[in-house]
Amino acid sequence: MPLQTEDMIDTLVGQLQPTRVLRRSVGLALAGLAGIATIAITIGLAGMREDVAAGHFPPLFLIANGLVLLLGLSASIAAVTMANPQVGNRPQGWRWGAAAVLLLPLAAIVALVSHAAAVPGSWFGAHDRACLTMGLILGLLMAGTLTAWLRRGAPVAPEMAGLLVGIASGCTGMFAFAFYCPSNSLYHVGVWHTAPIVLSAILGRLVIPPLVRW
Repeated sequence: MPLQTEDMIDTLVGQLQPTRVLRRSVGLALAGLAGIATIAITIGLAGMREDVAAGHFPPLFLIANGLVLLLGLSASIAAVTMANPQVGNRPQGWRWGAAAVLLLPLAAIVALVSHAAAVPGSWFGAHDRACLTMGLILGLLMAGTLTAWLRRGAPVAPEMAGLLVGIASGCTGMFAFAFYCPSNSLYHVGVWHTAPIVLSAILGRLVIPPLVRW
């Protein structure tokens, strides 16, 4: 005889196991520690650019890295929030941060076309490759931290969660490596300090969803 509806519900409820509530503050603290550790490791191993170490902060350094930091923070907050299943409003601040960061390569292109900035001696030199590579590598700690947090939860939009993890990771890696990168070129900063973020976002969108899907 098939189970009656009430009996089926009782059976399903009886199989449930209590789980600990995910506190967003804990997730944010873990993400913050991952970011701080990434910066500390980078400075400890590679050192710090001379002007910043001497207390001199070029305007482009402050503006570019300030935008990257804001995008990384907003993407991290959104990713941590998505670990708790919910329907409705989600943090959208990262979209404005992404739009602001994309102004950097746009400004570089406009400056080059209008001859307001010097044409680089190499379009993809060794220093450009270093920033691209290290920006991706240094973001791995943040990627692992956020992915582990999402796996503890139940994100209802794994693809979006993966995208946010990728953005947060790319921003973390590039922000940390910027303390070593000595370039003040608008072309270099505009293109090769944003490229790792874009590539990391793409990789996060492709790789992370299967790892956090429930």
